[in-house]
Amino acid sequence: MKKYFLFLLMVTGPLIYSQTQLNEIQKYKQIGLVWGLMKYHHPEISKGKYDWDNVLLVLLASSEKIDSQEKMNFFLLDFIIKYNSKNTAFEKRAVDIDASKLFLKNQDYHWIDQKIFGNRLTDALNQLTNNGNIGSYYAKVSKMTKMVSFDNEKGIKNFSPENKFCRLLTLFSFWNVIEYWDINKYLTDQKWFDVLEPSIDDFLKSNSIAKYEISKLKIVSKLNDSHAMGFSNEVKDSLFKFSPSFSVKILNDSIVLNAFKNKKLSQKNGLEFGDVIYRIKNQKISTYIKGNFSDLLSASNPNYLKKWLSYNLILSNNVDSINIDILKKNGKVVNKYIKLYQNFAFDFESLEKKPKDKYFLVNSNIGYIDMEQVTDKDLNAAFKLFSNTKGVILDLRNYPKNITNADISKHLLSERKEFIKVNLPINAFPATSEYPAEAPLDFISDPFKTGTNNPDYYKGKVILLVDRNTVSKAEFIGMSVQQSPNCITIGEQTGGAPINIISYTLPDSSLESFTGYGGFYPNGENVQRNGLKLDYIINESAVNYDPKLYINKAIKIIETSK
Repeated sequence: MKKYFLFLLMVTGPLIYSQTQLNEIQKYKQIGLVWGLMKYHHPEISKGKYDWDNVLLVLLASSEKIDSQEKMNFFLLDFIIKYNSKNTAFEKRAVDIDASKLFLKNQDYHWIDQKIFGNRLTDALNQLTNNGNIGSYYAKVSKMTKMVSFDNEKGIKNFSPENKFCRLLTLFSFWNVIEYWDINKYLTDQKWFDVLEPSIDDFLKSNSIAKYEISKLKIVSKLNDSHAMGFSNEVKDSLFKFSPSFSVKILNDSIVLNAFKNKKLSQKNGLEFGDVIYRIKNQKISTYIKGNFSDLLSASNPNYLKKWLSYNLILSNNVDSINIDILKKNGKVVNKYIKLYQNFAFDFESLEKKPKDKYFLVNSNIGYIDMEQVTDKDLNAAFKLFSNTKGVILDLRNYPKNITNADISKHLLSERKEFIKVNLPINAFPATSEYPAEAPLDFISDPFKTGTNNPDYYKGKVILLVDRNTVSKAEFIGMSVQQSPNCITIGEQTGGAPINIISYTLPDSSLESFTGYGGFYPNGENVQRNGLKLDYIINESAVNYDPKLYINKAIKIIETSK
């Protein structure tokens, strides 16, 4: 390995100070940027020698009278110098990995602009960006797993959402941890830097608990990460207090009613299986989703957002009814208000009939495995039963909670082979990562390879079923299955978050999550956000909805294959 030195140099020129007036948002933005840079780059602050959250609260309060860039430059320079002493050891940045593996797409220091900050402040900021003596108190990458953890982020006492400085602390804490430690930040729809300024405005205006929680949702949604979803009870009570007594599936620009959560209440509303809802509050479904959910819920892709919305959110409301347009099975079109409920007895019935058995023979030539239910022991028995079949259907439209990729791939591959490439964070080097990364503990067993030397592997067709429910561990296992020489993947776009999830504790003690690694196919094709590669796309229709479409397509492929 050779060392690769990172020089983040800025051109310096004559001393320049701007007399430009600063508004409140611009002032807080600069404070948040400098505070975050010092948190993760300063030789002593990054080692946890100060109560850095409290430092920000004091800093924000003391900036109230600053109204010009000139005053701000002196203010920020004085702030930085205060934490430098004769013993503060700044060192050259050096990463001990091969230069060809250095991943810098998440690095962004363009805001350190000499024309704005002047010579002295710019030099002080560049000294921080070039520093290689960085501690791991706030962000530590494990030698064992290469996972970044934030164990020393525990929240603060007496946090108050009504206090604007506490709200800004939450914003700057979250924005900076993503800025420096989110491996997939470069994939967001909106450039992460551009998220900051409007978020400051939003958090300043969020002067109630519910508004504050909604502001948190809005900035998390900008991650475009299916691992970053969730909301508080305050949001639920504010926006989604009342829910329908049924579940739906969003298909194209329509919604099909495919499950009752309470059949009597649903029938009381005049609803039945197969009803197609094509407008909500007199809006097309796509328009309604964009206007009500796109800025609230994080999802790697629109298809996974539909998965989130389908269970009950799409028709939930803050009042106990909602207006919809329905196409009935007999062709009649109905516009009506349906009743929504805060609570009801749960009595689930679905069009999607889940098989009773974990695995079984569909017929003498085709086997079926429900990947959600099976164990390693079940897989051994299933492939013994299916040894002479023409094909097997692996249903991965679920979360395979009882198996690993090794459990299934040992039956499908003739040899051990790479199935995934990853992008991993580098300890003590914010916004810098390694791709393709060496696997942690690969001298024991490389977790990015799958299969075993097995001349008796299953040689029939392997049909992998995936959909919007296939995410995280399911996608990871799916990537392994796809290395089978006989695998055909059919379905729709998957969740687009194939690797592990990590959590970060905000100053208000709540948790936010995001994907910890970057995940790629061996050829370098990105799976994060995109989902698994598909050989056949299943196009479902809300009208005359067929819950057996996936299975029937799989059976047809196997039966017509040579």
